[in-house]
Order: sequence, then structure tokens, then C-alpha cells
Amino acid sequence: MKLTKHLWIAAACAILSAGGFAQSRTGYFNDNLHLSNRQNPAVLPTAGYFSIPVLGMIDLGLSSDFKNFSTLINAVSTDEGILEDDAFYNSLKANNQIDLDLKTDILSFGWWKGKNFWSINVGLKVNAGASLPKSLLQFARESALYSDYGSSDIPDADIRNVTMRMKGYTDIGVGYSRRINEKFTIGGRAKVLLGWANVNLGVDEFALQVNAPENPDDFNPDANYGHTSARAHVKTSYKGGGLKFDEDGRVSEFALDGFGVAGYGVGFDLGLTYSPIKHLTLSAAVQDLGFIKWQKGSTSTATADHSENLTYETYQNYLSDDVFDLDKYELREEESKSYTTGLNTTLMAGGEYRLGAKEQFSVGALYSLRFAELRNVSTISAVAGYVPASVFNASISYSYMQYTGSVVGALIKLGNTFLGADYAFAGPQASYNFYIGTAFTIGKRSGDR
Repeated sequence: MKLTKHLWIAAACAILSAGGFAQSRTGYFNDNLHLSNRQNPAVLPTAGYFSIPVLGMIDLGLSSDFKNFSTLINAVSTDEGILEDDAFYNSLKANNQIDLDLKTDILSFGWWKGKNFWSINVGLKVNAGASLPKSLLQFARESALYSDYGSSDIPDADIRNVTMRMKGYTDIGVGYSRRINEKFTIGGRAKVLLGWANVNLGVDEFALQVNAPENPDDFNPDANYGHTSARAHVKTSYKGGGLKFDEDGRVSEFALDGFGVAGYGVGFDLGLTYSPIKHLTLSAAVQDLGFIKWQKGSTSTATADHSENLTYETYQNYLSDDVFDLDKYELREEESKSYTTGLNTTLMAGGEYRLGAKEQFSVGALYSLRFAELRNVSTISAVAGYVPASVFNASISYSYMQYTGSVVGALIKLGNTFLGADYAFAGPQASYNFYIGTAFTIGKRSGDR
């Protein structure tokens, strides 16, 4: 049974499609981009816009302790000699973290109505995180080395604190922004959330000690051949799919049959800007403040909390070298209930100073705090740009990201299209962020900036 592997492959596919945290810090101060209004709804765009469906904005980010990330993806998807690379194995930490974000606009447009700016968007978001202890990968490595399933070469295991979480949902938002006076601007966005997938997997403890005879013919059906204990849980919310169970209440498979809304929720983005003196603007914003309530009928739950000696019959469950096989954990069905999960809220605060006769040069500093799936991450950034109201804009940034280290970013806007990327060049983690978007102008803002 390949349940856990299927869950990991699903996460790996999301990671590969996403490719750091998706925050586009380099474009935060550029009001020629509809991206800046999405990050802080109080930032007034220089013009209304209509974005190309799906390609209007794609924002992809990945942060990982695994420097050689392609090797990790191969590890969780194939189990074929993947951890025999000594250099990769020796580079692993006691606990290895992966965080990813993917968001895209299926449809997005905004327009000026007098002194008010309105916007509507339909977006897709995927947030995921995983924590993999080295002990898990050590067990996978040692398990892959034995080939005689009747021998006593099954490795012992002491695995703790394995975690994987993944949440996918669609948000439908309506935004409103307005300049109150020469100093203050406010903005907000209310969103209806349609959750289509949520996975929470955790292995608190898995211990295995095997003492089997070298000759399979020497097995005694009544003898004790080791000991195992496990505490684990899996909860999935997926309309028409999720965990499936056999007649004894044990997990039999993870199904992806059908597709639909498994949960409903609401969310809000709020923003404020303040200009104490000419050319200087201070701003603050909160993104994705809200929750999703996952429905009981779309939720399946299984837990394990057992300890037992191994007989010849139960010993057979551990002959597979698939470390991601949930048969090892004896997960059994639990009564499912509706439950609520929060969003990956982000707080941002910054200051920008404009230079030049037409304020075409921008320098600024930005602080962000993101509440991710498994840990919170703060970032401090310095941003500089050439941002006139014209067909060409360019910005660069330097950030120090908690856990990741130094990150550089660059963004170019040419005509109606912008393209940007961030890359961690020094630090303990690999971190990547890529974003692109295309939007057409549908009406300019009246008055000065």
C-alpha cells in the first residue's frame, strides 16, 4: 500500500509546479503594477487594469533546507537508490524543512470610479510545508540496502516528528481603495474562500526493533521477533476522495476521485498608507486574514497509537523497503468532524522615498512576517527602483530572510508585462521565488500621485 508515498508525490508535484515564500517584495513599492495593490490594497495604482486570465499573475516560491532539491523530489517519488549518494545524505540536518507557496489569478481587473479604486479577482492558492527528520531518511536509506526480505537485515528505526501539511483553495475577492486626504489612504479586500483540498499528516513517533532469524525456515509462529510502536495521524479533506478504509477500519488507499468544494471560509486584506512629508510614504498591510471551515462529509481521519511485539505474521508488514508505506503505522479510521484552519497570514510594513523631478526613482525598506504552514518567517528588505509611469520600470532588492539568509531580487516591467525573481545566494537554505504577470490599462487615475 502506497498511501504515504502518494501524499508525498502530490506535495512534490505542487513543489515542482511552484518552484522563499511568494511575496514579490521587489514590486511592493511600484504603483505601476497591479501587484502592489494586491499586496497592500491601500496602494493606489496609476491606472485601472485587466489582467490576462491565469497569466495575469503567477507567483511561485520555495524555501528548503535541501540544497539539492531535485534529489529530494526523486527520493520521495521513486525510492530507487535515492539516498545512496553519501554527499547528499551527509548534508542532511537533524530536521529538514520545506515550505512552498503558489498563487495565481484566474481572473483579475480593477478600475477607477471617481476617487475610488475598485478591483475584483478570482485566484488560486496552494500552501504547503513539510518537516522531515534525518532519522526518517536514514531508515529509508538503510531499508533500501537490504534485498533478502527473509533475512534479519531490516534496520531498526526511531523516527519522530514527521509533518506534512498542504492546503489548496480558491478566493473570490472584491477590493476597495480611497485616498482620505493628502496624507492618508486606506484600502481593503473581502474574499469568499472555497477550499478544495487540505491534508495534515504527522508521525509523532515510530519505533521498530527487529530480531529475526537469518534463515526464513527457522521462524516460529509463536515466537517474539521484535517490537514496534507508533503514534501518528492523518486527516484529509477532499470532496469525493481522501482516505479510504477496509472492512477492518484500516487505511487502504488515498483516492482522488472527483473534485469539488470541501470547505468554505472568508478572508480579508487590509492596508493603510501615510505620507507625513512630501515624497515619503509609510505603509502597512495584512494579507490573508481569515479561515476555512472544512466540512465533515468531505473529511476522513485516521490515527495510530499502539505498541506490540512482533510475531511472524506481523513481522511481514515490515518487509517492504517502502518507508512511506502506512501499513507500518497501523492507522485506523476515526470519527470525522468539521474543523477550521487559518490562512497563511502575512503582515507587511515599510517606508518609501521618491526622488527625481517626476518621482521616477524609489528607495524603500520593507519588513514582512509570514505565518506559514509549519513555522513563521520574517524578512527585512531594502528596495530601489526606477518606476516612472511609462512602459519601462526596473527594481532590485536585497533581503535577509529568517532561516534562509541573504536573498537578492530583481523585477522588470516592459509594456504591460512584468517579470521578477528572488534567489538566496548565501545562507543555510535554498530559496527561490518567481513571478510574472500581464495586464492591460483600462483607465488612468486623475490627479497627482
